[in-house]
Amino acid sequence: MANITERYANALLDLSNEGDTLEKDLEQAILVRDALGESEVQAFLLHPHVSNSEKYKLFNNVFTGVLSNNLMGLLHLMVRKNRESLIVPVLTEYIECANKRLGIIEAKVVSAKGLTQKQIESIHAQLTKKTGKQIKIITTVDPDVIGGFYILIDGHIFDGTIRTKLNTLKESLKRGVFCFNDN
Repeated sequence: MANITERYANALLDLSNEGDTLEKDLEQAILVRDALGESEVQAFLLHPHVSNSEKYKLFNNVFTGVLSNNLMGLLHLMVRKNRESLIVPVLTEYIECANKRLGIIEAKVVSAKGLTQKQIESIHAQLTKKTGKQIKIITTVDPDVIGGFYILIDGHIFDGTIRTKLNTLKESLKRGVFCFNDN
């Protein structure tokens, strides 16, 4: 599956480069991936009794005038080849490759509650300084995070959650190591 996903993503990347539309196509791919990634839409696309013409109609109604011919062509091709289940993975792969070519790193910040714009800007500044690259921050709220936040960036996790700090303290106490900070 990974090879098929990479092939489609690379073909779309080549088309974007040829047309000098990489940045525009990247924005559109993110929009499409997020829209088609919804569980209701996935259920519709993968349902065995929904005809290809109904799927084309969905794409045309939602995306005509919004998407480039390359992206619309990809969606139609994936349906024609019975590869609807690969649309979101292909777009995800495309987005990752396009971001790399543009020197952009995606950072996912997961917090217990919504972050303020000032907090997001501060995180952005720190990550940009640390990586030396353009950072695109995606924020997500997860009620399972007790407090604080963690960042997923470029295959690394920076964990500043209360749960992790409590677990670290618990392990230290088990080992008999006591560390007190004056701050």
